[in-house]
Amino acid sequence: MAVRGARRRSIRTWIPPSTTAAYAITVERKDGTIDTITSLISSVKVEDHVTESIGNFSFHIYDPGETYTNAWTGAEIFRFYKDYAATATTLRFRGRIEKVSKQGNKLKCTGRSESLKYMNLTVSKAYAGVECSVILKDMIDNSGVTGFTYTNINTSSVSLTVNWTEKPFWEAVQELCTATGFDAYVDSALDWHFFESGSVINTTEGVVHGYNLIEVEDFAVDQTLIRNKIVIYGAVIDGVQIIYTAQDTDSIATYGIKEEIINDENVTSYEQAVELGDYTLAEKLDPPEVGAVKSILLSSLQPGEKIRVSSPANKLPPGDYFTSGYEDEISLEAGKYFTKVYLNKEPRTVSHILKDRVEAENKAKNASINPFGMGNAYTFLFDEDVGTHSGTAITNGILSGIGTWISSNRSLTSDMNEAYLILIGTVLSGATVSVSNDNGISYEALSDKEKITLTDSGPNVRIKVVITDATTEIDSLSLMYK
Repeated sequence: MAVRGARRRSIRTWIPPSTTAAYAITVERKDGTIDTITSLISSVKVEDHVTESIGNFSFHIYDPGETYTNAWTGAEIFRFYKDYAATATTLRFRGRIEKVSKQGNKLKCTGRSESLKYMNLTVSKAYAGVECSVILKDMIDNSGVTGFTYTNINTSSVSLTVNWTEKPFWEAVQELCTATGFDAYVDSALDWHFFESGSVINTTEGVVHGYNLIEVEDFAVDQTLIRNKIVIYGAVIDGVQIIYTAQDTDSIATYGIKEEIINDENVTSYEQAVELGDYTLAEKLDPPEVGAVKSILLSSLQPGEKIRVSSPANKLPPGDYFTSGYEDEISLEAGKYFTKVYLNKEPRTVSHILKDRVEAENKAKNASINPFGMGNAYTFLFDEDVGTHSGTAITNGILSGIGTWISSNRSLTSDMNEAYLILIGTVLSGATVSVSNDNGISYEALSDKEKITLTDSGPNVRIKVVITDATTEIDSLSLMYK
């Protein structure tokens, strides 16, 4: 039978705020004009989450004179302020309007947080034994997105080896979180947060019965998620498959067998199978109680923070509970002035086997042919006679012969600064390749699978190949550049 550790809940006295939360809303137009629309708001919803998704918002304003109908067309900056004070001045959420629609004498706007700038990006890069916070910072630095900082990215204890090819940016962030047991989000100041799940406690906020608790929504264990028998089928080595079963006899006696089969060829030892099986059983034998509580509007809650919650009648004893996200809802017509907090009684945990699986999944992929994310390529398959020769020749799709081959000039619309070479052929040690960005006035040498930053910038690309071995044959050549 699996042994479960006792859970201990910290004891802390929560002092509630002395006032209710005030809010303010502004929209910044593309020309920098700030529209303060707090008094025009009919309703507003602001939602933000950690790791699994990004924030979003929507609001309605009264606009019978169509003051804003044509002033806002999308990409305007939405700012939402909240404070326990008479006037709200602290920015809590920032996003971009994506859709504007007229609804009678009202205007409806919807959008997402500024994190959306990363949603359509991909990552093509390999990291070998690099600490995860360093990987995340490097991803941000090379994303091409400006204006963001990462002063709240904490160092983890996990180093990762991965090879990402066109991996969606946010999926890469989620893999880093999976491997470390960390969470991530971007705050209203456009600063990245990366921190151990459940490690940040908000001492200001609480949702407490008899004070500000409105209701408890669907807060219970979903028994359909329980798994009390985990069977691991690992790799087949020398004709023999690695198999391990982890089970809990008490749970089986209570609920019957609830089995899950995991087939994972990346599990190459019995020890790995035991770790994966025991970890999965521990996670799914006693699923975390997930649900939501609704309170009067909270001021300072941010995604991933733990806050004080208490509702003994709903089996929520006083304690600090992990929040995966929140939703503010204000409706003057419906009389709503609420914050819904999405809770998980236990923060995410991590096992070494999860890190190993993230690494193995990425190692199993073919190495990226474009590991540095170059935007263009000057490619030669040598299926036809191109370029100029001095002792070399192109025959049957092969460049060979002792001498020099130079490509024609490719004129670019912008300067080339970096280059990466891919060579396919035999006896490549007999060939020296160099590149020019000034139409052949000067060349810089580079080797197969090497990236170089050119000394000077220029928009006119030529490639030179010098062959000194009669047995050297080049089947194809691709110069990737940006």
